[in-house]
Amino acid sequence: MTRVVIVGAGYVGLTLGVAAATVGHDVKFVDTNNDIVTKLNNRQATFYERGLQEALDKHFGVTGPIAFHTVANLMSNADQTKTVFVVSLGTPIGKDQTADLTPIINVVDELVEWMGTKDLLVLRSTVAVGTSRKLLETIDGLEHISFCPERTIEGKALEELFTLPQVISGNSEHARTEAKAFFGSIASDIVEASTLETAELIKLASNTFRDLNFAFANLLALIANKHEVNVNELIHHANFRYDRNVIAKPGLVGGPCLEKDAYILAQSYDGPEARLLLEGRHLNENILGKAVEFLRGRLDGVETPRVLICGAAFKGRPVTSDTRGSFIFPLLAQLDAAGVRANSIQVLDPVVSHVSEEISIVHDVAGLSDRYDMMIQLTNHEMFDTQEFNDFVRARVDSVISFWPRADNPDMHHSSLWLGGHHQMGVNEVFR
Repeated sequence: MTRVVIVGAGYVGLTLGVAAATVGHDVKFVDTNNDIVTKLNNRQATFYERGLQEALDKHFGVTGPIAFHTVANLMSNADQTKTVFVVSLGTPIGKDQTADLTPIINVVDELVEWMGTKDLLVLRSTVAVGTSRKLLETIDGLEHISFCPERTIEGKALEELFTLPQVISGNSEHARTEAKAFFGSIASDIVEASTLETAELIKLASNTFRDLNFAFANLLALIANKHEVNVNELIHHANFRYDRNVIAKPGLVGGPCLEKDAYILAQSYDGPEARLLLEGRHLNENILGKAVEFLRGRLDGVETPRVLICGAAFKGRPVTSDTRGSFIFPLLAQLDAAGVRANSIQVLDPVVSHVSEEISIVHDVAGLSDRYDMMIQLTNHEMFDTQEFNDFVRARVDSVISFWPRADNPDMHHSSLWLGGHHQMGVNEVFR
């Protein structure tokens, strides 16, 4: 058993901490968010993740704090047990579209005061290439660091922490050995990157490749639409038994990783060639505009339009309550600009409970209102594939915008705009 201190108890930190506790490690959390600290000390999950609440109940004692507001609060009364410190802070993107690493630098600087020679610092946050090395060069007393990227999918994080290969690296033999021992106690396989920079780049390369693939698919959708071609048919036939092609399906591309990793990767290279990454990212960011154009045309002249938005999280499968990077927020802003009042909007989502003080959210079809002028389906939660939902839309919705049209019912409504998603020849999970 190792003492593990997780600094940053959001999605990445909390799921890793729970997985570590599951295999017997002594885990504590540090987070500046009062609500997170209070809920964790009451053994309450702070977001929906399959199996998370059950694991908190089972693997953490019912008494005593497990979360603290500062590292000092936790470590001031701690013994000298060997400790793995994991930094899992979010990496915000500034207005200049570069990662703000200041919070990470400040936390690492503070952690060094509490670290002994046998301890290890694991950097789990997504960073620009070279960040780990910069921390070693600029923070006095930091001896051992391992960059170990997070690559799990929201909704299946606890499962994937045990089944996905975990990438590790280290600046020293001690760092590599301790990181391998810690993550090897959780994961089925370990991938040892030769340098810190290699591990940093693995995370950015994985997500940016997918972002570019989705951007290409969305561009194909625009081109296909111009020439009256079914883009789903096009992509299926292009991919069918042709292993050199892995073209994705078009649609919305959101979430806390895909919305920023291309920017961070571009930050890691100062040549003009990095514009390729940014052009793809901008295309994916702007694809919602096509739906809004259709919406404006359908709602023109409607005095007080009623709008139903299906899906508030950034993805529907696996189900999650994570709204980071969700398209619901730019959509709400554009609806407001189009004159749609907040009290005329209702959201249907199985687990998300809040997006705005003014917006009503319901969790099942039974809670919906009688009639809507427009429905906008943002995610592909299984609720939206049911006959009950389909019958409701047929009877009570005038127009539909869907990024996930059902292939078995392509004519669900006479006044519709289908923008990618389901097809009888396969389903693509765009939101990850």
